[in-house]
Order: sequence, then structure tokens, then C-alpha cells
Amino acid sequence: MSVGVIGSQKIFESISPLLEVYRQKFSLELWDKSGDIPTQEELADFAKNKEAVLLIGDRRRSPRTVLPAPVLRSRDSQWIPCGWLPYTDDNSLRSFANAAVTVHKRGCIKKSTVALLGQWQNRFLNLSDRIEYLLSLHNSAVDVKRWTSDYIVREDLMQNLQQGVGLSIYVGHGRPVGWVGYHGTRIHHFPIANPQPVGAMFSLSCTTASRKRVGLSFAEALVLRGMCAASFGAVEDTLHTDNARWSIKLCEALEEEIPGTIGEFIVKSLPSSYGAITPYRLLGDPMAPIYDAVDFIEDFSLLKDNNVAVY
Repeated sequence: MSVGVIGSQKIFESISPLLEVYRQKFSLELWDKSGDIPTQEELADFAKNKEAVLLIGDRRRSPRTVLPAPVLRSRDSQWIPCGWLPYTDDNSLRSFANAAVTVHKRGCIKKSTVALLGQWQNRFLNLSDRIEYLLSLHNSAVDVKRWTSDYIVREDLMQNLQQGVGLSIYVGHGRPVGWVGYHGTRIHHFPIANPQPVGAMFSLSCTTASRKRVGLSFAEALVLRGMCAASFGAVEDTLHTDNARWSIKLCEALEEEIPGTIGEFIVKSLPSSYGAITPYRLLGDPMAPIYDAVDFIEDFSLLKDNNVAVY
């Protein structure tokens, strides 16, 4: 497998632990692009014969303007997952790299827990029910935890997300500053450092990757804070029907076996409608696995049947 990373020498130094992991696991190609962000044509050329691309560049560029979608169409007509991160400062990139390295060390048991996160509103709870049902039908390597806001409050959710879950999926309203669910969830509600980051965090909602009236989008901040190796969010308002299409395709991608990387997972989950794809972006490591931490806590006392949140 081959992965390409685009950035400057200073960026490469900041994420050197992750690049070392790439060298050990994959064939790595670096592109020293210290000036402007590559054009779409240059990205398509660079993506040829690669499994994924990670682009890190000027923080003044937003996810919307850097990439057209979470995937690129390469010159050999393949869908190539492409992750973006802004270069804010060295410490943030190191936090991302360390979190990604922690996630890459997983895979001994090749099991993934899907944490269902959601706003307390009927249509989102119904969609969570549907996801939970579809995931419980097939793959025995996939476990489902119901962490929607009718079950737990925000403080408990923050604790649960530090235990090394492989994948989380949020359904509900979103904003550039965070999730509307759990009485509002912003980046400052998350811990400064996460000892066991989430493999990937999906926000099937509006605008969590948008920079509208914010310096850094919520989806970008999750990765740069080290909460997860990768996140997935929209740069604009999305249709509930499109989010439902994504959720069904995500479940189908997990039907037989767990995809080896988040990028592979996204490619397998692409809806047939291109209009449902283009609002979304992938932030962070496209090669991160979506497996649980080896010491992931299975028995969450917070999630007993009779422990329903009351507001």
C-alpha cells in the first residue's frame, strides 16, 4: 500500500512519528510543497497509484476551498481518500501525530466498537435506531454502544470517548463550532489530551467542517486536539436524507469485515449520488485503522438500561 503526504519540511518534522509509522507499514511518498496548496489537477496526478493522500498546509485555507470532497478522482480514475489539516502550530500537529500513532498501534484483536451519538430529537433517534439495527445484523466483530443524548449527558460522553473506541457516529444538528446535541458540544468540552483517542469521528450533520465565522472548524479542532486520528464533517448545510444515505452505506461497509483504514471505509461507503458526497470532508489521517484499543472498557456503568439521562 502506498500513501502520499503533502506539506513543508517543518510540517514533516512536526508529524515525524506518524511518518515513521507510515514508512514501517506502507510505501511513503513525501511532496515538499512549501508554497501554495496544490491545484486539483496536481492532486489528481499525485494521487495516482496511491491508497490515500494527506495534505497539510496554510491554515488560512479552509476545508471547503482546499478539497472538493473527502475523495479525489485520480488520473487512473480511482477514488482516493484525501485528508486535510491546517498547519496551525507545531504543538497541534504533534498532538495529531501522537494520537494517530496511538491508533495505528491497534489491530491485535481487529474489533471495532461503533459509538452512536445523537441529538435528542425524534428523527435523529429514529436514525440511530436504524443504524443500531443494521449494525447488529451481520458483523460479529462490530459492537454497538448507544451513547445518544437520551441515554447519557455530555460529561459522561466526554469520559466514554477517552476509552479507545474505534468509531463514533453523530447524527443531529451541527454547527461550525460543534454539535447541537448534548445541550451544545464545543471543542472546549473535550479534554486537553486524550490517552486513548477515537479512531475516527463521523458527524453526519451540517457544517461541522465549515469555517463560517470561526477560525478553526469543529471537525479540524477534534483532530488537532488529539481526540481522534481522523474526523468527517460537512462544510455546508446537508440534507437529512443524504445523512441517512451515508449512515446506511457506512453500515453496509461494515457488513462483512472491518475495513483496514478510515480511507478505505469512506470509499466503500460512498453514496451513489455525488451530490451527497461533495458537502463532506475528511480531516486528519486517511490511513488510520478503526479498531478499538486493546484495553477498551467493555462494561460502561454509565450505560445500564435504567440509567437514562433526565434533563
